[in-house]
Amino acid sequence: MGELDEQRRARVVAVHKNRWQLAIESEGSQVEVSAVLSGRFRHEADGPAGLPVVGDWVTAVWTGGGNARILAIEPRTGLLARKRPGDTAHDAVVEQAIAANVDVGLVAMGVDNDFNVHRLERYLTLVWDCGATPVVVLTKSDLATPADLGDRTADVEAIAFGTRTIVTSARTGEGVAHLRSALVPGTCAVLLGSSGVGKSSLLNALAGADLQDVTAVRQFDGKGRHTTTSRRLVELPWGAYLVDTPGLRELQLWGDAESLTASFSDVEDLAAECRFTDCVHDAEPGCAVRAAVAEGSLAPARLESWRRLRRELAHVARRRDAGAARAERQRWKSIAKQRRQHNRERRS
Repeated sequence: MGELDEQRRARVVAVHKNRWQLAIESEGSQVEVSAVLSGRFRHEADGPAGLPVVGDWVTAVWTGGGNARILAIEPRTGLLARKRPGDTAHDAVVEQAIAANVDVGLVAMGVDNDFNVHRLERYLTLVWDCGATPVVVLTKSDLATPADLGDRTADVEAIAFGTRTIVTSARTGEGVAHLRSALVPGTCAVLLGSSGVGKSSLLNALAGADLQDVTAVRQFDGKGRHTTTSRRLVELPWGAYLVDTPGLRELQLWGDAESLTASFSDVEDLAAECRFTDCVHDAEPGCAVRAAVAEGSLAPARLESWRRLRRELAHVARRRDAGAARAERQRWKSIAKQRRQHNRERRS
């Protein structure tokens, strides 16, 4: 059948429940096809985290008629993931993948009522933990005074050490050229932020076309509803790739205490000078972190953020281990039940 039924490399550009949209090369150009998982791949996948996500490179067979079958996922260079929203205290925590093979994480935050330092700390932790480079994108600069912009930028610089900050306005075009320069051809970026922060407007400004609809935000609190309803990988005109995502109403981290190393490098650098290597900066003698707070070189709110996120990550790690243990016990119970049933059938 020619090029049909041949294994080839493809990239996941969108996910729709049990179907995947792939960009696959055909006769020198890219075409999009709808794909399902092969039976073997679905059987061997290690739960939801083992399924393809936007940004994944996969091996697929194009079966014709706009359809394909996914055989395998190529090794990933990084996976941007969070704890699945909605899990209760009695549920086993589950990882929810956002995008794979991400090089740059664009953290969009409005300079209006959307701006929140603690949420920014969470986003930076999420991006650093997957191995990507974060870039803070302050949006809607046309709605702020120069003094307000200066204050917002200073707030970012106080917690995002060495992270590039770009001030933008999709309406006036401010900062769009600087944002383009942060997206190198061939690299993949993911656009993160709350609903109504202006992600779709930024995407349209970067692409030079109306790829996404935009909606107005509520005037009293600056919040908006989801314009983007699913994640999608878009190729920009100069060859960079951007994953547009719906606004994240709930951002719970997925990782362990080591996830805070890059996003809280100021606290981690001070911790290296503590008397005890396992110091948690609470009441231990010789704590360099608490000494920095006392002398005013580290903000108390910064230490409290570190403590809060560390507790959260430790809680997730404990529940994840407990959930894995329960799943393993259930698996062996099921195996034992099948064996008993098999033995009964043999005796009868």
